[in-house]
Amino acid sequence: MTSIHIPMNTRIRLEESVYKVTCHTEGGELNLTCCQTGEPRLISTHELVRKIIDGAASIDQQVPETSINVKDQHEKRFDAFNERDKAVARERLSYVEKVDEHLFESNVTTAINDVIRDAQLSGITVPPSFRAIWRWYDAWIKGGRNITALLPRHHVKGRRQSSLCNRSFEILQEVIEDHYLIRTPKTKLSVFRLFKGRLVKENKLHPEAGRMHIPSARSIYRFLAGLNPYEVKEAQKGRKEADKVFAPIGAGVVARFPLQVVQVDHHLMDMILVLQTGKVIGRPWLTLALDLFSRMPVGFYISFEAPSYVAVMHCLKHAILPKADYLNHVLSQIKGQPGTVIDAKFSSDWPCFGLMDTLVLDNGLEFHSQDLQDSCSQLGVSLEYNPARTPHYKGAVERFFGTLNSKLIHTLPGTTFSDPRQRGDYQSEKAACLTIEDLEFLLTKFIVDDYALTTHSTLDQLPLKKWQDGVQKHPVRFISDQQDLTVLLFKMKARKLTRAGVKIMGLSYQSEALQLLRQRLMQNVSGKPANPDVRVKFDPEDLSTIFVEDPHAKIFLPVKCIYETYASQLSIWRHRLVRRAMLKQDLDLRRSAEDEFLEVRQSLFDVAEDIIQSGQKRKRKAANRVRNEEKKAGNDNGPLLASNQFIDDSEDVIPDAEFTSPFQSPEELEEELKRRGWKTSRAGMQRLDEGEANE
Repeated sequence: MTSIHIPMNTRIRLEESVYKVTCHTEGGELNLTCCQTGEPRLISTHELVRKIIDGAASIDQQVPETSINVKDQHEKRFDAFNERDKAVARERLSYVEKVDEHLFESNVTTAINDVIRDAQLSGITVPPSFRAIWRWYDAWIKGGRNITALLPRHHVKGRRQSSLCNRSFEILQEVIEDHYLIRTPKTKLSVFRLFKGRLVKENKLHPEAGRMHIPSARSIYRFLAGLNPYEVKEAQKGRKEADKVFAPIGAGVVARFPLQVVQVDHHLMDMILVLQTGKVIGRPWLTLALDLFSRMPVGFYISFEAPSYVAVMHCLKHAILPKADYLNHVLSQIKGQPGTVIDAKFSSDWPCFGLMDTLVLDNGLEFHSQDLQDSCSQLGVSLEYNPARTPHYKGAVERFFGTLNSKLIHTLPGTTFSDPRQRGDYQSEKAACLTIEDLEFLLTKFIVDDYALTTHSTLDQLPLKKWQDGVQKHPVRFISDQQDLTVLLFKMKARKLTRAGVKIMGLSYQSEALQLLRQRLMQNVSGKPANPDVRVKFDPEDLSTIFVEDPHAKIFLPVKCIYETYASQLSIWRHRLVRRAMLKQDLDLRRSAEDEFLEVRQSLFDVAEDIIQSGQKRKRKAANRVRNEEKKAGNDNGPLLASNQFIDDSEDVIPDAEFTSPFQSPEELEEELKRRGWKTSRAGMQRLDEGEANE
């Protein structure tokens, strides 16, 4: 078997201990001595080679004989040094190898002198000194003739032991923890002065011989610089900021085909919009859904309301449905504006639509809605939530917002920019001239005609081409019926089904089909029949119709509000405003007629018009929302005037000649009302049950 040569005094790491080769046996074995305990050990070279190959042992001549922690020692390899140090080691190796060659004919002293003389004869003006070559050769021999022994030892230079005594070190640690590793840290100079003050104060309590040494400010600066940078950043700025600088960056979530992963997020746009009359409204919110595979936006929704379930619902509906009708709607909307100067056309299509597999959301309350979770479950869409305060988990959609700002939003009149320093003295409100319809068109055009046709640096491909190639290999899923999608995305509530129908927010909904459903649900019920519980879906933007679930047929029955005129395209938000206003007027909501609801709704519209005209910043967004919702419902002058245009009640009016009052005077009428326990109010006639009032 081939033998290996291991010189005497060679240090060997073996089983978490360091041994020194003391002698060789005649049988080719090594006699080892433990550097820490002095315990002897005998091992064959064959066994040592096998342990080296298995990683259980290593040969290292540069380990000191003193006690060391083997686990914490990491000796540098030759390739870990820079090229300058490697060149120095190669030059030294050339000298020591020549000395080794001369040793066959002479001793070490003569060999070194011969090497120096040969160097001078070869043209080297200043060759190394005798002492230098002697040190190199000695280190090379002790290092097992390894070139690493000739490397410069810069990494072991300098003071390694702290000049602080134990008590000084404790004081320094206390000062650093109390004044440096905090959210409002002191400067390094202040830390030194505090530390010095503590030492001076404590030295006064001891005799001169026992006083602690006061280090220089530079020593303390070096000590602070040697602290763990992650721990310093975490203590001063928080873990989130520390992770931004020091945490490793991975590939993150990866999608293998279109709509496998869709990221949804909200963004307050750096833009101030106005009404068509020129009145300033404010900054809109953008809710956007982005396909991670192609980086193509698949849907969005713009509104002036803060992020809510309604915005998410509209965004998802826009993402799932084809965009051809939407593009035509945007064009007709922009062309219908009076005095528009925008050249309204699209050069490309927007082919992105379909059901996504996974929806990635953040931890906003609107995303944790049970209605959203139920709707996505029925559509076969799984939900994933990012950890709190980790926007980098949705880096793709965040990057799109940045691209949108730099390439479009910050180039439009009325932009607020992302930074006040960038805005300078630019007066955004005075420059604002775009309406929400203008912004919707410009955003859509940016997506289909600019962003989709620009090479994405991460994909190294056009987002539109990436989408088209992806759907060829993996077609997207789609819904079976658009009405199904509409109903599925509605909010869900549990309600009692009574003889009066179903009530939502104080509004009654009734139909013959609903009562037939009630009868079926009350069949085969033991004991006293009780009003059944039903699940109701409704559109938060339109309370005119709700959908009541038939649990047996697995369908939703449409049911209209009995106050059909009032509830037409009425949102929950506006209905709450109406109810609040009626309560302030001491009106009975349960007994108020539809006309009274319409009157209050009309008064809110009039107030909103006044606020918009007055330009009150604090209330103009809410006022504009009231106005816009009425206009979308076709009520340009308010709901009451609009309802009077198509309600013809002339046949319900009884002519004066055909009506005969049973009371001869108003006093007789009032006396009869008192006798029956009735009284008049702004809410109409109310019956007072004296028995119930006395209980």
